[in-house]
Amino acid sequence: MRGLFLLPWGLFLLGLSPLALLSPLGGAVGRGMGLLLVGVVLAGVASLYSRFPVGFRVQLALVLGLGLLAFQFALEAAFLLTGAEAPGYVALGGLLGALALGVVFLLGTGREAPLLPALEGVGSREDLRRLSGALEGLALRRELVLVFLASPVPPERLLGELRRGDLAFRLEGGYLLVLQGGRAEDAAGLLRRLRERFPLAAYAVERWRGGSLERVLARLEAEALLQA
Repeated sequence: MRGLFLLPWGLFLLGLSPLALLSPLGGAVGRGMGLLLVGVVLAGVASLYSRFPVGFRVQLALVLGLGLLAFQFALEAAFLLTGAEAPGYVALGGLLGALALGVVFLLGTGREAPLLPALEGVGSREDLRRLSGALEGLALRRELVLVFLASPVPPERLLGELRRGDLAFRLEGGYLLVLQGGRAEDAAGLLRRLRERFPLAAYAVERWRGGSLERVLARLEAEALLQA
């Protein structure tokens, strides 16, 4: 929707409406200008997110949430600049904005959740730790298939067997593969190809539907250890 970038600016200007309805400037000008600047920045960031490459519902909730926060800051700034007492409903815009951003999380971890970008080669344990929060959020709504391999497969040859979008991390004693948007059948086909081409000491597979990454990784490593 091309006009979506105008929504936060419209909300921001709506928040400034008390300037046209109340007395001239004469209030807490310093603090009011500070809040006004925050509102401008929020409206600008929200406008940029109207071009963010996510599903439309996620994009709309994100722009609306930030736009409502911009409205909140603009409204508070307007009352401060006029020196008028702000009514109790002033905080409603911020509350609605926070709720909209909560909806962004629910939608963004659902069917419209974007896949994580591919790594440059095989990631390290530190890369996995850095991405753990994003992976746990993605697994809340989109099933991921995790495969632990206890095998000395060369990293470059392992990458040649993965599909576009799959992630690989090198751990102590093996690899963790994250099949994004994959199915258990995809993991079975991958393991069949790997067994044909490389010596696999042990492996473990789990369909991950959310929870702690550290816990599921510990289960996979324990299962592979029992096989070995």
